[in-house]
Amino acid sequence: MRNRIKNNQATGQLRWVILLLGVAVVLPTVCLLWFMTQAVKNERLAVRQKLVDVYQEKVDQASQRVNKDWSESFRRLDELITDGNDIKINTALAAETFKAVVYNSQGQRIYPLLWGDIEVPEVDVTFSQAWKYEFEDRNPAEAIKYYDEYSKSEDVYIRFSALLGKARCLAKTNDIEQAEKIYKEIALSKEVNTSSAQIMSLAASGCLRLIELRSKPNQDSVTLLNYNDEYELKLLELIAKKNQAGVFLPLDQRVFIARTVIKDINKWWSQAPSDQKESSVLGLMGNGPGILAMIDKFPTSDQIKDWTIDQPRKLSIDNQQFVAAKHKMGTKAALYFRRGNINAQHFRLRYSIALRHTGISFRIVDGSGEYIGGLKEPTTEAFFWSSIGGYFPDWQIQLYFKDNDIFDSTASKQVSIYIWTGVLVIVLILAAGGFACQTIGRQIKLNRLKNDFIATVSHELKTPLSSMRVLVDTLLEGNYEGEKTATEYLHLISKENERLSRLIDNFLTFSRMERNKKAFDIGRVSPAEIARTAAEAVQTKFNKGKCRLDVSIDEGLPDVSADRDAMVTVLVNLLDNAYKYSYDDKQIELRVFREDSFICFSVKDNGIGMTRRQTKKIFDRFYQADSSLSRQAEGTGLGLAIVKFIVDAHKGQITVESKVNRGSVFKVMLPILADKEKQK
Repeated sequence: MRNRIKNNQATGQLRWVILLLGVAVVLPTVCLLWFMTQAVKNERLAVRQKLVDVYQEKVDQASQRVNKDWSESFRRLDELITDGNDIKINTALAAETFKAVVYNSQGQRIYPLLWGDIEVPEVDVTFSQAWKYEFEDRNPAEAIKYYDEYSKSEDVYIRFSALLGKARCLAKTNDIEQAEKIYKEIALSKEVNTSSAQIMSLAASGCLRLIELRSKPNQDSVTLLNYNDEYELKLLELIAKKNQAGVFLPLDQRVFIARTVIKDINKWWSQAPSDQKESSVLGLMGNGPGILAMIDKFPTSDQIKDWTIDQPRKLSIDNQQFVAAKHKMGTKAALYFRRGNINAQHFRLRYSIALRHTGISFRIVDGSGEYIGGLKEPTTEAFFWSSIGGYFPDWQIQLYFKDNDIFDSTASKQVSIYIWTGVLVIVLILAAGGFACQTIGRQIKLNRLKNDFIATVSHELKTPLSSMRVLVDTLLEGNYEGEKTATEYLHLISKENERLSRLIDNFLTFSRMERNKKAFDIGRVSPAEIARTAAEAVQTKFNKGKCRLDVSIDEGLPDVSADRDAMVTVLVNLLDNAYKYSYDDKQIELRVFREDSFICFSVKDNGIGMTRRQTKKIFDRFYQADSSLSRQAEGTGLGLAIVKFIVDAHKGQITVESKVNRGSVFKVMLPILADKEKQK
């Protein structure tokens, strides 16, 4: 009945604790849900403002890069176009194949230099007879005689022209070997490095003719230069570099030759050796045709005199798209341009990179609202627009959502974040509450165990004290018969005193265990000595009644590292338990033997035994198989807990095997002293 009342009280306490924890969990959860509801209502507006702020920054950065690109181009143009003569300007710009057409103060083009801009010597009269035999009479053999005569001329232009004609005629007579020899002589002549553009043009023609002679009939669409042939490298040098006199081939000839020998610039660039690639060749293929188209459209600066300085505009020439601007450098003017569709190149490069992976499309319009680039036909209203500024003061970039529901989807993502965050917080609150309930439950259980312990200790202490008091009172009053009876009473008082001392020692040991203040005097000890001391300690009790204690100690056992008194306490407790829980005919056995690297102390009895469930709990503090106050076996439930504590402190092991009504076997295992420790 008393146990039931105590359990009901503990359950009531736990119920109130759980109720308070439930309030502590539910209240913040409700507040959190309310906050989430309010946050979700304003999320759409918040997301829109966040998106605008983010894209404002991205657009501003891209616009700055666009203007910086044009500023850098104008700065570079100013550096290249000095106050020097036209030849220096041509040389500087041609080296980079700059995307510009330059005009002098009279509006005449001074860059780029074309074949029609240079003076070519009159050779019609000189080669008239040779041309007649070669082209009209189709008699190349006769023409060779005339070409051979002029190939000895001191005039370099006439000599090179005659050699080219002779090589052409030799090829027509199938004398390919001699024709190649002459072409090589022209291409590799040292005079090319110090001569004019006319001579460079003749040398380039020789290289080109030589490539045509060696071309295979079934060659693919791309003619790749052979980088192991000196004359083919010479052709690449002629179209890509200036000679020692600082002269370039005319631009139109360079573009023509580059297109002839390199029909696919990307394939050529990927396969060419790194030490033979010429970036100027890449510029020729990409920018040269655009420059020639600009020259055709704007032969003089009169066509751009009304243009605003440094303000780009969109152009369309022969189905080619350009963005061009007029730039002034002192008395000179330049038409600088970017070739290609504005949507596909310059602006797309900057704004597409800035807005990639964002689900945003852009559209660029000029001051009059005319479409410049980007999205051609938007289906929704722009949610953001901004001026490009700088060199494009009237141009505007507009942003559109590719997905009309992007606000909803973005808001939904944020709402999902809120929900999952709330769920996580609620789970954490519930987990914390559950952990708190579990901790408090354990504390209540521990308090209940301690209360039971106090009640048990009170009961256990009261019994010997009451017995001793009765016996002492009897002796004091003289109510006994003879000295023999008095002696028996004194023996009984001594026994109860030992019992009381043992209870107090167990209680004090437990208290030290709780404070983790139990210290052991570890040293080298003989296991036989431990066993004999323990047996002697209980011998007096075991000699009474029907009780037999057998002690078996193997010979030659090695020493162990242990606290002698603590291990004696372990065996005494085990032997005492064997005595208490055995029947009237007690048969107890203490064995000491070696097993592998351990010394084993085994205590066996023929007592009441235990169930499997009980064997799992017997080493718990305060645990007793019979927890009622009316139990016959005395004890506080601390003996085996103290045994387990001492064995663990010695880095040993303790096991138990038991069967109901058939007895139990407790085995304590201590590690054998190592060789190094033995030497010490």
